[in-house]
Amino acid sequence: MKTALLLVLGAGLGFASVQSAFAHDVWLTVGGKASNRRAVVNYGHPNDRPPAVADKIVDLVAINAKGRVSLLAGIEPKSEKGILVVETRPFADDTHMLLAARYDNGFWVKLPDGSYRNATRRLVPDAADSMWSVKFAKALTGSGAPWDTVLGQELEIVPLSDPAKTGIGQTLHLKVLFHGKPLAGAEVERGDGVTAVAEKDIPRFSTDADGVAAVPLVKAGPHLLVIDHKVTPSASPDQANADLYNATLWFNVAK
Repeated sequence: MKTALLLVLGAGLGFASVQSAFAHDVWLTVGGKASNRRAVVNYGHPNDRPPAVADKIVDLVAINAKGRVSLLAGIEPKSEKGILVVETRPFADDTHMLLAARYDNGFWVKLPDGSYRNATRRLVPDAADSMWSVKFAKALTGSGAPWDTVLGQELEIVPLSDPAKTGIGQTLHLKVLFHGKPLAGAEVERGDGVTAVAEKDIPRFSTDADGVAAVPLVKAGPHLLVIDHKVTPSASPDQANADLYNATLWFNVAK
């Protein structure tokens, strides 16, 4: 399987933009023709797009019926219109793939003045708050991708049917897993990764006791499903008060 990746990445976050840097999403998208695909790592929100950081991508893989290939090897940064772009070889997507990534956003502290720093409470013992932030992303490049694959991500969205075959006006059922177990009472947000929506207007769908949510698909085009989960106390209590998990699933709905 030939592989490639085009990642829109950057050097870091300015302090002015990190009022909720740990709450930003990471999601994968695809572009190009089937014979010459590209994948893009997106960070932030549609109206707030600081660059992702290449060194924080723990792994990035493409999976199809033939197997799994890492997309990290051979990544080289280059500048494109002022944005740091990281690119590897092209990949053919004739059988359609599941792309997946893990992104360690690190430790953050909130200072008494309300600003944030990418540090632990060990260095800032007087921090007003502190947290560790980790993000998991999945994307489906088309019908026939291994959409039902459970990767074992700490927080993971798993469709219960092929999203590419779920039409407009139909409902996509999905399961949310946390440490491999159904996560009840969680809210799945529905967007497209492109259109900015006010926080109060974002459609949200709760998971039931089995961790299953029913998400109506109301239009064609890209769909981005997002879930956040906060755990207190942190697994590293000497460094943070809480652990913040984020998971996304991106796919296209046909017209």
